[in-house]
Amino acid sequence: MKYVLFPNLSKKAAFAATSAAAARLIRLGAEVCISEADAPQFADIAGIQGLPDQTLLYNADFAIAVGGDGTILQCAGKLLQDAAQKRKPPVKLVGINTGTLGFLAAFEANELEMLDRIQNGQYAISERMMLQTTIRDGEHDGTVSHALNDIFASRLNGKICDFTVSVDDKQIGVYRADGIIFSTPTGSTAYALSAGGPVIEPDLSLIEMNLICPHSLFARPMLFSPQRSIRVTYRGAGDGGLTVHIDGAQSAVLHNAQSFSVTKSAYAMPFVNCKGHAFYDALRGKLMQPLKGLDE
Repeated sequence: MKYVLFPNLSKKAAFAATSAAAARLIRLGAEVCISEADAPQFADIAGIQGLPDQTLLYNADFAIAVGGDGTILQCAGKLLQDAAQKRKPPVKLVGINTGTLGFLAAFEANELEMLDRIQNGQYAISERMMLQTTIRDGEHDGTVSHALNDIFASRLNGKICDFTVSVDDKQIGVYRADGIIFSTPTGSTAYALSAGGPVIEPDLSLIEMNLICPHSLFARPMLFSPQRSIRVTYRGAGDGGLTVHIDGAQSAVLHNAQSFSVTKSAYAMPFVNCKGHAFYDALRGKLMQPLKGLDE
């Protein structure tokens, strides 16, 4: 088995967790690789290979992201880019949490024995739906991006904005809000949750829409079939513009009458699950505070 490590070495505990994970996998007989840019920091680990980024994922079985949820999202972006170039499904993704929340992680940094299960084939794969967005801003018309968590749009200057939303070319509403979020089930526990959206099982396939601080008493989250094509058209004038973000990274700035569309991506991200009910464990342990005494 070939494992590729993607550590976020800005995280305080990521270096130790990466070193321990690499050493453990090598003892188990695995091939362990890392970017040649990071390899000098792990020179003390016999057997770890530093490879150029262009060939790092060649014939890889697993990609291990060591850090927080942001690290896992960045790793997923690299796997998606590799999959698109090679026209194949993405490499299986394992997250080891050394961050604060780590809701996307398969396990924590103090649970590295889970690597034994992966090496022995004792794991399941959760195919996570992704979103695709196409920008139409006059400059990057037709630019396509993919999101594992969410696509959201808001004003550059933080002001309220007006936009229309159409589904399959049929307008469903004209909204005034601070912005709008489209999320996958995986992303339902991220920004969408903070905006008042529901928690959705990550293995489901649907598109969630939430308005950010809507200027309305009646705005509610909406769920759409993954077969739908949703378009947001900005209705604004003056300074700023509507900034579109893909998994937290800025993608484009729209001006009056410009738009972006959201559909289900043709790609799914294969998350490794080696703990059984990992989603519910994370939900209970990281997002819910049980009443004192009832959990004992």
